[in-house]
Amino acid sequence: MASKELVKKAIKFQSPSRIPYNFDANRTPDNGKKYGEDFLWVFVKGKEKIKTIDGEIDEWGCLWQTLSDSFGEPKTFPLEGKENLDGFTMPDFTEDWRYEEMKEKIINNKNDKYVLGMLPHGLFQKMLELFGFMDFMLSVGGNIEIIEELCDILCESAMKVIEKMVDCGVDGVILIDDMALQDRLMISMDVFIDVFKPRYKKLFDLCHQRGIDTFIHACGNTYDIIEELIDAGLDVINLDQQDNMGIEYLSKRYKGRICFYCPIDIQTTVNMLENEIRERVRQMVNAFASKEGGFIAKTYPQPTAINMSDEYLKIMTDEFKASSTSF
Repeated sequence: MASKELVKKAIKFQSPSRIPYNFDANRTPDNGKKYGEDFLWVFVKGKEKIKTIDGEIDEWGCLWQTLSDSFGEPKTFPLEGKENLDGFTMPDFTEDWRYEEMKEKIINNKNDKYVLGMLPHGLFQKMLELFGFMDFMLSVGGNIEIIEELCDILCESAMKVIEKMVDCGVDGVILIDDMALQDRLMISMDVFIDVFKPRYKKLFDLCHQRGIDTFIHACGNTYDIIEELIDAGLDVINLDQQDNMGIEYLSKRYKGRICFYCPIDIQTTVNMLENEIRERVRQMVNAFASKEGGFIAKTYPQPTAINMSDEYLKIMTDEFKASSTSF
């Protein structure tokens, strides 16, 4: 089975011949070691950040500071303290130059990998970057209209990007939207259901109409909103940490209803011994995978930022491959 077919069958619960895996693509930085790959990640090109003495300013107007090999975090927020969106300008992600590299990579996808396109923004996390956490929370509690207006703008932009990505030839798209703390959502379920869920549904409906799959990365304690995301049309959930929710609880409620796309928990396993890493991999496979599908194994994209060694990655990926036909 070709990689693309394997991934699609795992997502659709159509009995792939093994568990697909995403071990090499999108690791930042690439350490040169290869563990196995069924994916090709592609991206919408962004404008160069402006370097300053305090950090780098992106095309949204956020000032970023970066340590080590992490993606960094914003330190200034363009919408902080704003009561409306007057003067706010969205970057134009429909410009053709942003998709030239994507098209080239897809044309050269000779090994028929599954092409996963990352949206340049989601609906939730971008708000934290634009407002800042404190001001976002204040707006949710006291000025929900500005949150809804921005959510509509982000949704419309993402829909245009999806159309461009489909024209390039992607098989699925992924939104990066961390919405939760370790033990709870950042917002109430009512706000999620009233404000965010309908916009996610619009995005997912468009994807399915255009024949591609829907992925979301959402770490933290997202246990309850997974139900709402499934109802909105989500196909694949990427969780880089699961132990804060419990893989047995996730399995009991969601196995067979959504495809899980995960490494073993990045917070609790980094210092484990080899036999413990292998055992945790087997637990993950038993919890989420079945002969029908429903699981894709992956590595964390920033291993060096959290002190993941090559030895750790090799043990984990080898065990995932060894377990990939064991059910």
